[in-house]
Amino acid sequence: MKWLWSLALLGLSTLSFTANAQTYPDRPVKIIVPYAAGGTADTLARRIAQHLTGYLGQPVIIDNRAGAAGLLGAAILQKSPADGYTVGMLATPHVATPPNPSNPFDPAKLKAVSLVAIVPSMICANPSVPAKSVAELISLARSKPGELTYGNPGTYSAGQLAMELFKQKTGVNIRAIPYRGGAPAFQDLLGGTINLAISGPSNCLPFLQTGQLHSIATTGSKRSTAAPNVPTLAESGLPGFELNEWWGVFAPLNTPPEIVARLNREINRAVQQAEVKDFFVTMGAEPQNISADEFGTFFGNEQTKLKTLVDSLGLKPDK
Repeated sequence: MKWLWSLALLGLSTLSFTANAQTYPDRPVKIIVPYAAGGTADTLARRIAQHLTGYLGQPVIIDNRAGAAGLLGAAILQKSPADGYTVGMLATPHVATPPNPSNPFDPAKLKAVSLVAIVPSMICANPSVPAKSVAELISLARSKPGELTYGNPGTYSAGQLAMELFKQKTGVNIRAIPYRGGAPAFQDLLGGTINLAISGPSNCLPFLQTGQLHSIATTGSKRSTAAPNVPTLAESGLPGFELNEWWGVFAPLNTPPEIVARLNREINRAVQQAEVKDFFVTMGAEPQNISADEFGTFFGNEQTKLKTLVDSLGLKPDK
């Protein structure tokens, strides 16, 4: 009789999930952004939320939960009810950061919903650095081992990973100067305290136009839409080099597939709106449009690739 009772409960649970999916959403939806307001993730999420509110017929609210380099908000998302009413905008560092006993976040306990944007990083330099190309930068760094510096925007960030991979592939010694984010690193770059920085094109472009900085290369597999005149590292003597920042929406692991599919469809619809696409491009972000299953495959591949990279680089968290 116990198995009959268990089967009945399973049937009721399935019916409940189906009913919930059919009426979803019937109350506001929350997007957790694990960073402070005003940053890239927050800005992208708010643009999407404006359209989702209309598509879903319910308010879509941004909930900023900054802390622990983005892991605090991610852990809150992971523990949220798997009902589609709480999702989160996460990024590359959430995959690259190794497991830590002091932090309960585990990316394997999330469901990939929608890949929103891919952002290739750009290496830019203070005018005091004479190198204007990848070949010239490598030559300069080899002639002055350990003298050139770059601003590390955060441990396990896409910028740090890309720059450390560049150093690994070329054998150069460029010292990392740690910062709490890209903004303070850029201030020191402009002031000449450090030589190089690596960030999204939107941060570099205004200063390239005024001559306060000059570009070296970007880290994507193809040239950035926002900076088509800047070559990639791959075409500058490092074939196959690709390491991007990316942003995507995730839900707690057991969110019903019907709800995941609905969210994926509406988020893709929002991202493909002309004004959203244009806004993304001005930020150096390449808008995406793939299914939840395709994003899940991408997410799994990124976990494998970035874990291998972090291990090979021997990176450790900041003390």
